[in-house]
Order: sequence, then structure tokens, then C-alpha cells
Amino acid sequence: MKKKLRKRRYRLSVLAAILLLGAMGTSAQETKETPAVTAGKALKLSGYAQFLSTIQDEGLDGFLVRRMRLALSGEILKNVRFKLQVDATKSPILLDANVELFLHEAATLRFGQFKIPFGIEMLTSSGDLDTINRSQPVNNLAPGLDIGASCRDIGAVIFGRTSILEYTVGVFNGAGINKADTNDEKDWAGRLAVHPTSFLTLGASLYDGKYSPSISVPSGKRDRAGLDLAVLTGSVSLKGEYIRASDETTLKKGWYLQGGYFLLPKKLQGIVKADSYSWNAKEDLDRNNLWTFGLNWFFAERTKLQLNLEITRDASGKTTNTAFLAQFQAGF
Repeated sequence: MKKKLRKRRYRLSVLAAILLLGAMGTSAQETKETPAVTAGKALKLSGYAQFLSTIQDEGLDGFLVRRMRLALSGEILKNVRFKLQVDATKSPILLDANVELFLHEAATLRFGQFKIPFGIEMLTSSGDLDTINRSQPVNNLAPGLDIGASCRDIGAVIFGRTSILEYTVGVFNGAGINKADTNDEKDWAGRLAVHPTSFLTLGASLYDGKYSPSISVPSGKRDRAGLDLAVLTGSVSLKGEYIRASDETTLKKGWYLQGGYFLLPKKLQGIVKADSYSWNAKEDLDRNNLWTFGLNWFFAERTKLQLNLEITRDASGKTTNTAFLAQFQAGF
């Protein structure tokens, strides 16, 4: 019990330090000049809509308005930015609602509701994915997606970049979007990325948390660790990720590797992706493998047509499902 109390006090002290840094940053700013609300400053409005059609061996075929998102962002005070994003296809519709305080060139404080810093595919906007669906391990193991919370949670982080290093570290409720915390514990997340060259990114992520769907349900361990890489040069892209997850007594893991090539510069892109997801790492047969073959036709930067063929196989190599997906995205 004493060890648990010490751990909780330590976490609360770190959270207090994060918020104190933000307060100091704004106080220092106010001693120099009192910033006025700059309603005349340009605000950025963006968004996209996705329309999906699916034909598959297992499951229902059909059409779906998959996403309908609008985001508003901008600088409302000197060194103070905000972002608000909603999705009309979700309930509740609120996705992002956060404020950023610029403290230093290498440190910015963000608090509110936003994406948990973990990996590369989860941090990539759904409108910018190379394939229609995220990989199995990311969908099932990445914090925020594993509990159906659209990659997001409520909390506070400090992030920044110095030279070739990029970092994000913060604390979250761990209950998901639009929810109050369901236990006394706070979840911790962090990601460190290294950019040794302009086209190469190597990253590592950690998540330490407890989860319970409601106050009346005891919380259980929810720890994740991940490694990722991305190579983006000219018409060629290579991305990969490995995730290891521990939920109480269950060990889960998975990986994906994806290659892309622009057959026509900035117009037609071919994608090949392989991923594997094990929901019980102690049993070799508790695993699914998925191959995705795709084509992306870009009408504009965020307006595109995506065609994917997904082939799902079990651990023995038997094909369990074949699906053809077509998704049109209109974005601005």
C-alpha cells in the first residue's frame, strides 16, 4: 500500500510540474506585455469525408459514410494555439479539444483531448493513411484504439524537437475520449524519435497504464511498448512497426511492414503491406496474418480514391477472408 501511495504521489508531482511549467511560461509572457485576443488572426478550417464500399467473403457487403470530419485551429493569443475537431459520424462527435502553450523552441505544453503519442501509424491522420485500414496490431494494441477511443484521451503532454531528436511525454486519464477517469491511477505515455537523416525516422514508444471500463469495475494493467521506422525518399516509402502489449496476465504482440511507390509522381501510388497480430503470444495458433495490396489515385493532396485488396490468413496459412475495399475521400 505504501509503495502504491508513493507511486501515486510521484505521478501527481510530475503532473503538477508540467502544469507549473505552463503557468510559468504564460506568466513570463504577461510580464513583457499583456496579449490581447486576436480575433482578426487567420483561423484554419480543414476537413474531409470518406465514403467506403466493401465486398468480402465473410461478413456483410455494403456502403458506409465512414468519416465526416471538420477541424478548426489557430492562434488566439501570442504563443497560445488551439484545435477543435468533430466527426459527424461519431457519437459523441467531439474528437479533439486542446490548447497549446509555446514555452520554448524545444518545449510546448498541450492539454485537453488529443491523440496519445504512440507509434507512427496511430499518429497519422485517418485522412493521410496509405491504406484504407490501419494494421491489425495498431487497431488492437495501440493505446486509445485498443479500447475504441479513436486514438485519443484526456491529459497533458510536453513535446518538442532539438536537432535530430523529437520527443513527447505526458499523462492521461486512460479512460478514453469524452470520459472522466474511472480509477485513481493516471496513465503515462511517451515517444522518442530520432531523425539521423532527412528521410529516415526511428522511433520508440512506451505506455504505462491501468484501465477499467467503469468505476465499479476493478482496473487492470495496460502496458504497451513499440518500435517504429519510416523511410520517405522521392517516390519510395517504407514503414514498419512492432508493438508488444501486456494486459494483466495476457501477452499480445504484432507487427507490420509496408512499402509504397509512386508509379506516377504525386498521382498514382502502389502499396503492399503485411501485418501479423497475436492476441495470445503464448499460443502460436492465436494469430492472424493480413496482406493488403492497394492503389491510391490522388486528385488533390487530400482528395483521393483508394482501392485495397485484403487477404486474411490464420496461423496455419489458411485464408479466412478476402475483402475488396474502395474508398473515396474528399478533403480540404
